[in-house]
Amino acid sequence: MGISVKIHNVKNIDDFEFEIPTQKGLYALTGENGSGKSTVISCAAAAFYVPSFYDYFGNPREGAFIEFKFDGKSRSVREKDGRWQSPAKTEFLGITGFYEGSIVFGNRFKDIDYSLLGKLASVEKSDLEAASDFVKKSLGNILHDDETYYKELYVLKYGIAKKMNLRRTPYYYENKGALISQLNMSTGENLLLTILSSIETRLKKDVYGKTPAFMFLDEIELALHSSALRRLVFFLRDIAEKNNTVVLFSTHSIELIRSITPEHIFYLQRHVNGSIESINPCYPVYATRNLESSNYGHDYIIMVEDDLARIMVERILREKRLLSNKRVLVIAVGGWTQVLRFAYDTIRSNLALSTTKILIILDRDIKDSVPGFLRNEHIGFSIEPNYLPIKSLEKYLMDKLTKNIDTVLFRELNDYLFQGKSLDAIIKDYFVKEKTNQYKDSEKINNGKMLYETLNHELRQIRKTESDLVAIIVDYLFRSESLEVNELTAFLEDKLK
Repeated sequence: MGISVKIHNVKNIDDFEFEIPTQKGLYALTGENGSGKSTVISCAAAAFYVPSFYDYFGNPREGAFIEFKFDGKSRSVREKDGRWQSPAKTEFLGITGFYEGSIVFGNRFKDIDYSLLGKLASVEKSDLEAASDFVKKSLGNILHDDETYYKELYVLKYGIAKKMNLRRTPYYYENKGALISQLNMSTGENLLLTILSSIETRLKKDVYGKTPAFMFLDEIELALHSSALRRLVFFLRDIAEKNNTVVLFSTHSIELIRSITPEHIFYLQRHVNGSIESINPCYPVYATRNLESSNYGHDYIIMVEDDLARIMVERILREKRLLSNKRVLVIAVGGWTQVLRFAYDTIRSNLALSTTKILIILDRDIKDSVPGFLRNEHIGFSIEPNYLPIKSLEKYLMDKLTKNIDTVLFRELNDYLFQGKSLDAIIKDYFVKEKTNQYKDSEKINNGKMLYETLNHELRQIRKTESDLVAIIVDYLFRSESLEVNELTAFLEDKLK
């Protein structure tokens, strides 16, 4: 159960609903420029603290509000008589966290004032104290892959910083006898030092109950090299796992998004009428519009919904030797509407070479919905979409494990995958929870997603992944040699030979 957020008339957002995840881990919020990422993450931060609303949102629009609901509790920020009204003291959701805002409205450059540069340059070493090992080692590891790189890192003593009217105590490092203030460091060092200081402060505080603490970071990739970004991801993931924390950051960075699982990526899609849709799960290729093309491009790009489809298509390509003398890229994009829109954008916006042919393969359960969607969206393709042998992974498993039970598949999954809690016990427990109304989302129950989430949860307990499950199912489908597998094979042979 997440923290529900409802945003109305805040900056350029008229109405938007979002759910803040409450399972520890690393999450990304992404979207094109102007999609509302910074506004959404700033609004979400009001769940656990009271920001300067005028700094972040300006004067409120009429009727503006941000509402939160979590675990039977509520909290809200509202416009009243043309002014922002903070949450009442009693409106506490029982969570804690911190927010590091954007480069414009965040804390990173709050103290930048050219008149201060001279004062900071006059600081003596006796005015400083050693920076914490956490900040020194983390900064060195992330920026240089060397935890000793900033061993001569210092911080201005709190009393002196207060006399200078500084909101944050700046850092210094010593270079060949000279003291370099944080404001004179590189932009990357300056940004990261502020973030690390905030994280250190957060980690010293308690986490309330079982709910994770929250770290919201806006535009964290600015001025960081791609190698540093990858190390930053590992650092944040480690923080999240070891300290029961949800780390949510907004980003445009391909490096960062590639490092996050699709289930943890939220893509803000702003439509022509101004409305905003949150797409989750979202595959990195859809979020970044990056096709990972080689210098020579691709002869074919095959767009599919998920990793099950990708693995299945790649297996047909290998077994039928359809990769000879051609470059073929198979990419998982996300839901079927995302696949169709992305394929159309790729053609219309020249994201691929003009000689590249685009093939689309979707889950079979939406076959009847596709023609109407294409008409409504005014989308057309020279090569019509084709379909997988199964409706969807979730519906396939629900059918084969609970309704028309396939005993062979059931035994394979039980014997070779679910070696902790048995598949029999998992299914029985699932039915008990369904009958006692412990699952509230009827749509997820009916389309198999609730069962699939249950199976995935058990896999994580025994350190298995969705990929392990998909591999067994693909092998089973190919051994069965169904008519639908043969149809998909014939389609690929016809288009690629």
